Amino acid sequence: MPQPTSKLTRLAVRTGQSLLVAGLFSVFAGCKLISTRPPTPELEQVVATPTVSSTLPGKNAIRVSQYVFYCDFDLKQDSPLFVELGELREQVYRELQLPPANNVIQVFLFEDFERYRDFMKARYPELPGRRAFFIAQPHRAGGAEELLVYTYWGPHLQQDRRHELTHALLHSVLKEVPLWLDEGLAEYFELPPNQRGVNRMHLEELRKGPMQPDLSRLERLTDVAEMKQPEYRESWAWVHLMLRSNPSARKVLIQYLHALRQTPGPGPLSPKLNEVYPEMNLTLTSHVQHIPIPSASVATSSAAGR
Repeated sequence: MPQPTSKLTRLAVRTGQSLLVAGLFSVFAGCKLISTRPPTPELEQVVATPTVSSTLPGKNAIRVSQYVFYCDFDLKQDSPLFVELGELREQVYRELQLPPANNVIQVFLFEDFERYRDFMKARYPELPGRRAFFIAQPHRAGGAEELLVYTYWGPHLQQDRRHELTHALLHSVLKEVPLWLDEGLAEYFELPPNQRGVNRMHLEELRKGPMQPDLSRLERLTDVAEMKQPEYRESWAWVHLMLRSNPSARKVLIQYLHALRQTPGPGPLSPKLNEVYPEMNLTLTSHVQHIPIPSASVATSSAAGR
């Protein structure tokens, strides 16, 4: 696997509760995309002192749908974990009307945070402490990219794996995914289907206002240092508007995704959406105020047992 270099190609980071500082990062030579889970103070504090083995899990390999899971603990193939992830694949491809891909997505599932932390620190020392990473990198033998997800068994596993695997599923069928759209879709699909794409935390923050949405500005962002918490919330809101408001808006997104299957640079999406909603910003603001908040009883942390 390539060693980290100081060259920044493209780093897409899932920020959650905090933001990232561009100077902290370097990525891999030839690496196309890295997406990470939310930064938390406790992870930042402990990640600097690895003490456990830094080897990849690999005693058990379980193939489920498009994924191959590697782990060192007992995990049954009929686990709810795998059932749900098979359903996620179908949900993403069905809702976005994308053809299913056969690219293998490798998921390295560490048994605990300490082993995960020490592996990431040893293999990717310049990356920050995060709960999970998605990495797309050129295959050593050429051909399709390697799609890799690193995470560990913990209380956020359900949400983390859905988010990172959404990235992997998108990159298995599209030539490129704009930064804002990549994260907006991952935020949308990271929660269970009965949430209908509603990210409760984003919704509550957006309703505090005042909202000043600007999709064309989001489309110009290419550096993750420019993507702070407000940009992640707004990206999610635009995706929810297109998928949940009316068929014409959904069609704009679907057609744009199909264009991304053919070329990495089909141009901005906003002009097409503006044809559907001439007052896009006002429409988004109104949409956010009228989204039903899902029941708080729906769990967002991992409830799937081994």
